[in-house]
Amino acid sequence: MRRSEEQLKNYSEGAKKRWQIHGDMLRGMMKSPEYKTKMKDVKEAQYSSDPSYAQRISNGIHRFWATSPFADTLRKEASDRAVRLLAENKIGPQAPFKTEWKHNPWTGESEWMHSSWESAFMDTCISRGYPVTKSHGITIPYTHPDGSLRTYVPDFYAFDDRVLYEVKGRHDEVDTAKWDSAAAFCEEHGWRFVVLLEESDTYSP
Repeated sequence: MRRSEEQLKNYSEGAKKRWQIHGDMLRGMMKSPEYKTKMKDVKEAQYSSDPSYAQRISNGIHRFWATSPFADTLRKEASDRAVRLLAENKIGPQAPFKTEWKHNPWTGESEWMHSSWESAFMDTCISRGYPVTKSHGITIPYTHPDGSLRTYVPDFYAFDDRVLYEVKGRHDEVDTAKWDSAAAFCEEHGWRFVVLLEESDTYSP
């Protein structure tokens, strides 16, 4: 049975009050290794036993990001954490290079992470319930510095607020050409383009 607008509002206000009172305790609990291990085991069992589970989770997450008063705060926390990890060299060129398949709860599929940077970004998004995917099919033409026309594929696409993310360390003139085209593409479509770089590096379209 679908909740009325008044019920949704009351539920949202109640959730907001609970987080104001118990937020610190709940965040601490959710960060504990025991809680993470338990939730990982539960989710893996549900994904295996119920094929529709991933879609239901995805639908619920989409509703949350469309109605939650915490959405903007959580998005900023996820972005700030990714930037901090890059600055601390916990991900990126100075960290052990890692490629791996990682399950995406919003697409229900495994997606290939090309680096430890991408893995850490995906982990952050999953922990914060911020729906992204690498399997977005978005390709953007750009002109390489040598004059040839090539294609750029952004690292991540965020479903709810239509943001393209590039997760990278230092960049060169080839990256700048790619990102300038991506920024223009996003401006044309009313999207946003965000590049997460090391603190010592900057980029402006």
